[in-house]
Amino acid sequence: MKILLILLLSLGFVGVVVVQEKESKTQPKEVVLGKDSQSDKYGEVAFNHENHSIKKYSPDGQSVLTCVECHHTDQPAASLKPPLKTSERAVVLTTEALAAADAKGVKKCRACHLQAGDDSAPMPAVQYPDKPAPTKLNNEVAYHLNCNVCHDKAIAARPALKGKLPGSNDCVPCHKPAN
Repeated sequence: MKILLILLLSLGFVGVVVVQEKESKTQPKEVVLGKDSQSDKYGEVAFNHENHSIKKYSPDGQSVLTCVECHHTDQPAASLKPPLKTSERAVVLTTEALAAADAKGVKKCRACHLQAGDDSAPMPAVQYPDKPAPTKLNNEVAYHLNCNVCHDKAIAARPALKGKLPGSNDCVPCHKPAN
């Protein structure tokens, strides 16, 4: 019994270490975004990575999303479209490229897009033409830009999705209530 308890506790600690990794070669099925949100109003968001990576979730509904539509640093610098600036791969990330023995893992969003107020590393910023000052891309801003822009494009391309797919102003379908 003691051995079983020690084994279970050891596995629990390993699980904690895995959660804190900055990058991974394993594609998650589900991801929880905003686990440490500072919002009093909105809680975390369950994100189904598997659905977004294997189903025809492009805005027009005709194709599967590519990895670099969200993981923008995982493509060659020549492939970046403004306002994106950071590239860390010589080839475009694909499931096959990630499976290669010598492939480096995919960085988690939080590796660069930190929590607001976290000064442990420089916060990426971008100058948008319609904004007077650069926008700091903390994790919340980065997630919302990625998710909302894509969902809004899908609703514009396929109006029948309105009300079925959350858009920029539909917070509650994605966010759990804050505790």
